[in-house]
Amino acid sequence: MPKVKIVNKRGPGFYSSLINFSKRFTLIEVENILIAWLVLSLAFAYVLDSGDVTSVGFILVFIASAIVLGCGFIMHELMHKFTAQKYRYHAEFRIWVWGILLAIITALIGFIFAAPGATYFEPDPREQYIDPKGFTERYGRISFAGPRINIIFGFIFLSLFLLLNLAFNSFPSYLLAFGLLVTGLGSYINFYLAAFNLIPINPLDGYKVMNWNKTIWATFFAIAIIMTIINFIYVVPAIF
Repeated sequence: MPKVKIVNKRGPGFYSSLINFSKRFTLIEVENILIAWLVLSLAFAYVLDSGDVTSVGFILVFIASAIVLGCGFIMHELMHKFTAQKYRYHAEFRIWVWGILLAIITALIGFIFAAPGATYFEPDPREQYIDPKGFTERYGRISFAGPRINIIFGFIFLSLFLLLNLAFNSFPSYLLAFGLLVTGLGSYINFYLAAFNLIPINPLDGYKVMNWNKTIWATFFAIAIIMTIINFIYVVPAIF
């Protein structure tokens, strides 16, 4: 059997992965992403405003949730996908039927199981034996890419929320009010998604990130939890 030596698994990089964007997705993958996006948007809208689902208020919260999850959820999965492709792995998103059902059931109870699916990637099965340390690092970096973008988006939305809040206090309007709803939800939901996904339980991202680098996992898990709590106490009540 010939010897195999893995020297460099890095591909063309993140920005290069955006080239031929549409060719990097299958039809079933796009369908799965849209289903998961719709279910999560409805779940968050119901938890945040569980009154009359036909009311204007619920519809606005649903639209705001869909906008936010278009950034938070879809970009979370795309970052997994593009990071995996950077290492020349085939990667596709697939929904979990049980994850979809749990998202719906837990939303009815009052919280959200925010894992309707996952991005699966296929490395060379020999890697974990030939290059175990490198494989663990690559696996960890791919897993960390999702929660990391959620934390970045969380701080961006929080900054926009604070700026819009100042503007609203001086020039109140329906447009600014909707902007506060979107940015407030954007901050809360993104930090929530990061905290949830960094829980160190398999198959969540936190399990793989912790195995790769405990310092990075502990630091960003703490940031995500603290910011989720801050948003729950101060931001969510302000927008509702």
